[in-house]
This record gives sequence, C-alpha cells and structure tokens, in this order.
Amino acid sequence: MDSLNILIFAAIAVLALIVLFLVFKKKKVEIQKPVIEEKKVTEAAAPKAAPVAPAIPKVSWKDRLTLGLEKSRSEVWGKIGNLFSTGTASLDEIEEILYTADIPTGLVQELLGKLEKDGKGKGPEEIQNLVFGFMKDKMAPIQDSIHSHVFNFDKNEKKTRVFMIVGVNGAGKTTTIGKLATKLNSQGAKVIVGACDTFRAAAVDQLQVWCDRAGVDMVRAKDGADPSGVAYDTVAKAFAENYDYCLIDTAGRLHTNQNLMDELAKTKRVMSKINAEAPQEVLLVLDAITGQNALKQAQEFNKALQLTGIIFTKCDGSAKAGSAVGIVDHLKVPITYIGVGESVDDLQLFDLELYLKTLVGLETT
Repeated sequence: MDSLNILIFAAIAVLALIVLFLVFKKKKVEIQKPVIEEKKVTEAAAPKAAPVAPAIPKVSWKDRLTLGLEKSRSEVWGKIGNLFSTGTASLDEIEEILYTADIPTGLVQELLGKLEKDGKGKGPEEIQNLVFGFMKDKMAPIQDSIHSHVFNFDKNEKKTRVFMIVGVNGAGKTTTIGKLATKLNSQGAKVIVGACDTFRAAAVDQLQVWCDRAGVDMVRAKDGADPSGVAYDTVAKAFAENYDYCLIDTAGRLHTNQNLMDELAKTKRVMSKINAEAPQEVLLVLDAITGQNALKQAQEFNKALQLTGIIFTKCDGSAKAGSAVGIVDHLKVPITYIGVGESVDDLQLFDLELYLKTLVGLETT
C-alpha cells in the first residue's frame, strides 16, 4: 500500500511539473511576442533616407527670352535673312512677312528701303545686323527716357511714387501688378496696392492673393464701389504712411469705349488731388498676341492718359512680338518691362539690345 501511495504521489508530482512547465512556457511566449512584434513595427516604421532630388538648373533670363521670342525669330526675322542667303531676295516677299508680323506700314516701308539700299549681296548674318541696327536706331532714343525708379528702389530717396497700371481685360494687368509688387518689395520697398477694378470680384481676389504672397498691403472696397474713390483712398494712405510705392490697379477698359476711358482719366485726376505729381508713372500693359491691335490700344490709352511706359506681356506665345518696335517708334513711349511667362522671374526690365539681338537671331553676350 505504501508503495502504491508513493507511486501515486510521484505521478501527481510529475504531472504537476509538466503543467507548470507548460504554463511557464506559454507565459514566456506571450511576454516575448509583443517585444518581437514591437521590434518589427519599429523596424518597419523607421524612416528611410529620402533620395536626394537632382538640382534643377536655374534658367537664365537670356534663355527664357530666347525661348519666348522663338516664334517671332523663326517665322519673321529669320526668314528675312534666309531670303537674302539665296541671292534672289524679293522685297515683295519681305514686305509680306513684315506685315504678317503686324509691323506698321510706315516702318515696313522704311525698312524695305534700307534693305534695298544696303542689303543686296549680303549674307544672312549681315542682314541680321542691318535689321538690328535699323530697329535700334528707331528705339534707343525713346528707351533712354525711362525713369530708373520704375525698376530700382532707392532707399535714400524718401518719396512716395504712384504707378497707375492700365490695359484691356485679358492683357495680364492684375498678374503684372502682383509681379511688380513682389519685385519692388524684394528690394526693401514699402509697397501698397489699390484694387480699383471694383466691378470684377475675381480680379480683386486674384490681386489679394498676389499681395498676400508678396507681403505687401492692399486697399480694397465693396464690390461695385467707385474706382476713383478707391484710388483716392489708396494714394492718401500711401502718402500719409510714407509708402515707397503705390500701385493702382484699374478696371480693364476697351479702348473703343469713350465713357470708360473718361472714367480712367477721372481716376488719374483724383489721385493728383492728393499730390500734384501723382501718378508719376502711367504704365500700359499690352498683350503681344494682339499685334497691330496693340498699337491701336496704345494710341487710345496714350491720348486719354499720356502714358509714360509700356509693359509688353505674353511675348512667348506669338510671332508678333516685333510689333513692340512699331509701338515705341509711333508713340514715342518706352517699353519698361517685358514678360515671357507666368512666374515673377518671367517679368524683367526691357533690355533693348538683348531684345533686338534675340529677336533677329544674333549672338548675345
């Protein structure tokens, strides 16, 4: 009996040990499992080193202008040189090419006379130089009259300058004002913008975005407010608070509508009541795509407002960018800025030599 009891107790003890072993093993697995899973999660969540993006080369203004004027160069001015290279240049063909580029009649006839007199027997590059010299002689005296403050802020000159920006709808006026505000502000100037296109809420909102992005102040009124009143308030604030530049946006006007042009003239007069010199600049935004119609627009705006400068935009989408030559020659008003794209850097001061050499296809330094 004792032996039996001993065996029973021994069996119970063995079973107990087995149960304890199994329980301990299970708990060990449960304890280790989260650690293993956590390790896996940690490894999976560990950020991998981001691949280094290749540096995007900055495109120079010269290259952007070259690309922007490609259509004008290949479809107009380059063709003239190629015609002479055959030795059988036809002045009738050249005349047709120039008219398709919307060059004014008087300028076309002058250039044809120059080519007939000095172009015979010349190679393409010599013709390019001849055309370049002709256009430079026409434009240089007018371009030299530009006021430097249109581009450069002089912090030593404590003076508020008012720019009135005008143009028809669609010419890029609002965008151009945003770019100008950005450029002047980046030079350290204190800039304020007057949103006087009060009948187009979308235009005012677009201008607000540009001003917020540039970090400049803007005066706006309720939709439908009197544009002249907004201009008056903006100029008054600019002089009272010593802003360096005051940019006045205006409603897009069809140059053929006399009542609307009279409204612009009124806006200009109102600003002069704050300061006799205001506005110091009246800048017309012209769309290069409109070609010959751009000259007509410029004539009407100049008649009503006495323009001091032209901003030539959208030169990247037209073969008519050469119409700038005829506009400057006809109006005796200089081009201040030229635009070839949507970014701020795509609006630059108008460099006559670079523009003309790029237009006719000559090497630029």
